[in-house]
Amino acid sequence: MLLILLVALTLVFAVVLWGGSVFLQGWLYNDLANRLPLRALAGGAILSLFLTGWCAVYKADPGRFDTLVSFKTETLDGTYDEFQSIRSVNKKEQKPVRFVRKGSSNDFESPETGKLWSRSDADGMVVAILIKEKGHDQPTRFEANLDPKTGNFRPPEETRYETDGGRKYMDLSGLGKVYRKRTLAYVGNFFANLLHLAVWVAVLWPVMRFTLGHAIGIGLVAWGFTMLVVQPALFGLVTR
Repeated sequence: MLLILLVALTLVFAVVLWGGSVFLQGWLYNDLANRLPLRALAGGAILSLFLTGWCAVYKADPGRFDTLVSFKTETLDGTYDEFQSIRSVNKKEQKPVRFVRKGSSNDFESPETGKLWSRSDADGMVVAILIKEKGHDQPTRFEANLDPKTGNFRPPEETRYETDGGRKYMDLSGLGKVYRKRTLAYVGNFFANLLHLAVWVAVLWPVMRFTLGHAIGIGLVAWGFTMLVVQPALFGLVTR
């Protein structure tokens, strides 16, 4: 798949660079760079190598490095079908109760009583969840993000069970799915996208022989179009 993508992108970019340079250089400079078809093929190969490599990274870990308008700052760290629930009654924690996932749904039930899990009921409120994470000897404790003023639950859509200072968490609607925040996600994604822009400028300037000013201006337009239109289509293709 990636090899086919590399060849296809090389040909498409080569044609675009050739046709675009014939038009723009004839308009801007009244002359064309020498050996323009070969330059276009070289530029197309450089762009396709960069984007195909990005697609390979994206396929291995979708969302880790994405466009500036789509990248994620968190990733699914693990999915678990069993946990222990700790309820608090009159501010006193009770013995953990085991719950397992019901089929393939998002519901969990107690194997002993058949009772479905809920964050609060007449038996108290669930203030923590214990999950035996992969690679950990002891269960990880996820604390409910209670409202610090009232000590009660936040609205359901804001309720989370967190650990490690909030860097790992489970949403109320996705119990058993542990997400991890990527602390360097912003830096990594900004760098990848700025490198993408730099590749466009490099192709247009020394390879296609545009002046530096024109290469930056045209590169910004090409970069924006590639980021907003081409890359989402490519990422969708490699992750199907």
